[in-house]
Amino acid sequence: MKNLFAAFLVLSCCFCATAVAQERGQGATRMERPNVKPTLFANLGDENYTPDGMAVHTQTGALYLNVPNFGLTDDSNKKINSAQGGYLYEVGKDGKLTKILEYPVLERTGQAGPMGIANGPDGNLYVCDNQYFHDKDYCSRILRVVCENGKPTGKVQVVIEGLKLANGMAWFGDKMFFTDSCFDIDSDEAAGILGSGGVFMFTLDELKDAGTDGNAPIKIKAGPDDSHCVAYQKVVKLGRGDNTGPDGICVDKDGNVWFGLFGNGFIFCLRPDANGEYKKENVENVFDALNQPGVQRGPYQGLKLECCDGICYNEKLNRIFIDDSVNNAIWMFKPCAKGETIRPTILWKNDDSDGMDGLLDQPCEAIVFDGKLLIVCFDWPFPGMVNGKVDPPGTICAIDFAEIEKLVQRQEQFQGQRGNAPRANGDRSRGGRVNGNRNQENGRRRAGRQQNENR
Repeated sequence: MKNLFAAFLVLSCCFCATAVAQERGQGATRMERPNVKPTLFANLGDENYTPDGMAVHTQTGALYLNVPNFGLTDDSNKKINSAQGGYLYEVGKDGKLTKILEYPVLERTGQAGPMGIANGPDGNLYVCDNQYFHDKDYCSRILRVVCENGKPTGKVQVVIEGLKLANGMAWFGDKMFFTDSCFDIDSDEAAGILGSGGVFMFTLDELKDAGTDGNAPIKIKAGPDDSHCVAYQKVVKLGRGDNTGPDGICVDKDGNVWFGLFGNGFIFCLRPDANGEYKKENVENVFDALNQPGVQRGPYQGLKLECCDGICYNEKLNRIFIDDSVNNAIWMFKPCAKGETIRPTILWKNDDSDGMDGLLDQPCEAIVFDGKLLIVCFDWPFPGMVNGKVDPPGTICAIDFAEIEKLVQRQEQFQGQRGNAPRANGDRSRGGRVNGNRNQENGRRRAGRQQNENR
């Protein structure tokens, strides 16, 4: 009888150990760790040392790349070994470049800075021309690259004028969203507010005649008072103390607009109301970078997301990818429902690199193309970044998208086993304001530092 009881105990222990192993992804159910290490997709050549935005044309499937080349200039602020207007390229599936055009310069500066780019429903490409690094007096523009049958004709039109730091762009239906990363208002260093910026929205109908033959570009007001400004955020001092506001922007399948702040990593969601309208009061803070715990375990333990450069949405996985220029890292998160917060997870990070080994060299934009997550390396460092210097040639690296799918599957399996639901965002008011009292309540930050809030 004793032997029978002992055998029962052994079998019970084995069963429990197996259950625990399965819950932890060990033993027979353990999945091989996905290989998400980036590899070199494109060597852009010494002529292209500061690449930026990408877009896939919906009619042809062609991939386009903007190269503003801010990184190397002479004493007179002229770009070295580059057209002063920068370039538009088509990038093949083999990573080879075909030059499409040189952008026309703004007469006042003699420069153009093509950054964010997106395909409009009219078949044309729309571009953020960032003049901020040449003239900070609201000289930035939105350009239209005229296309016929999905192909650029070489004609470029100025559609909108009056921006300060035109940066990221996304379309949803007939609506164009873009970010202006810098407004000249609300800076208060004593209170920890370093700057502000916003998101603008225009419909295709508003844009269709702007900048065409005989029609002037649309002139917007400087700052959040323009009727087209649908989101406005202040930049709280964090980490290296950058004052840059909204940068990367994308729209999910339900029309929710996601954008992040370059200066501190806060992430926001602007959801359309019941009438399909986008309003400032509907902006929600979904990631509080100031009070984040950081990565809890593994090789990146302690790492915090404190910079949101470009972001892109992938409908197949229902994930948004974040380019973290400061840490040389890529993060991702699953969009949350209203009233909840997101949980960014680290996909990859590496130390300083020149990009020629395929590793990240200050990632700025990402896009899913031909079975790969392509990541453009901006390679123009600002103070406090892992990237130390501009080192041509520019590069695009790639992560196998199938491996990312495996990682997402693994995450969802683990969360399903734990019954891990998204957290309710009880620390944010329904009007989209970040709770300005949290710092005083938890005592984790010095008095006077404020969190980002809508105007």
